[in-house]
Amino acid sequence: MDRIREAITRARDTKEDVVAPRQHPVARPVLNTASTVTSQSESSFNPVSCNFADFGKHRIIANEQDPVLNAYRVLRTRVLQKMESEGWKTIAVVSPGAGAGKTVTAINLAIAIGSKKGSRVTLVDLDFYRPSVARYLGLKEIPSVLDFFEGKRSLEEVTVRPDLSNVLLIANERVTRRGAEYLTSDLADHLIEKTTSDYGSRVVVFDMSPLLGCDDSIAFLPKVDCALFVTSSGETRVQEFKEAQRILRGANTIGTVLNKAPSSMTPNQYY
Repeated sequence: MDRIREAITRARDTKEDVVAPRQHPVARPVLNTASTVTSQSESSFNPVSCNFADFGKHRIIANEQDPVLNAYRVLRTRVLQKMESEGWKTIAVVSPGAGAGKTVTAINLAIAIGSKKGSRVTLVDLDFYRPSVARYLGLKEIPSVLDFFEGKRSLEEVTVRPDLSNVLLIANERVTRRGAEYLTSDLADHLIEKTTSDYGSRVVVFDMSPLLGCDDSIAFLPKVDCALFVTSSGETRVQEFKEAQRILRGANTIGTVLNKAPSSMTPNQYY
């Protein structure tokens, strides 16, 4: 009987030795905690000033009274609803060719998302043939995303904070023919991971090169969650439209924007 009691006591002591350590809280890595704190502060990035006087010339939303604001708010709401329902965070803005207005759409969509309370957005210019985001915003001599891809600067160093509500910007002013190479590299994966997690972005908007004429966007599309297809009324040809749709067949196309549409095609003129 004594031997049985001794065995039970030894078993209980052994169990307590195993269980007790689990009762202590698990320490979180200091690196992750610091990264989370940094990601929530816009002051981590250098501020830059936009030239709002030229916004109207480039059809960029300038203020709350801008007549195009409501159209982009509707687009923003539809995009956010779809992306949230699917758990998506990254969206590429593409068009069949140049001149369809994809850069204007990308910028205005980012501004509209950032104006929604609690919605930080990161706008990235990955059009390596005709980079225009910085020019449309009136920004000069700012860091280039190519400096990051070429290993000259960190991603944080090429990220700036324009004086737009809750918008971070990774811009570019240089042309390269190595776009597809950069956009399929591990650095592209790092850019996506960093902007969606450490930057605390609700959405990351990528302004891409046109689908026809180069393979940059084709190379990058598999890395993003979805695409917004921008066409231009009276400019995008039927054959170009069909070819671009064929390229997008394997992507999650969130919708199609008909840009530069005649007023007769726009509903709800009162608003």
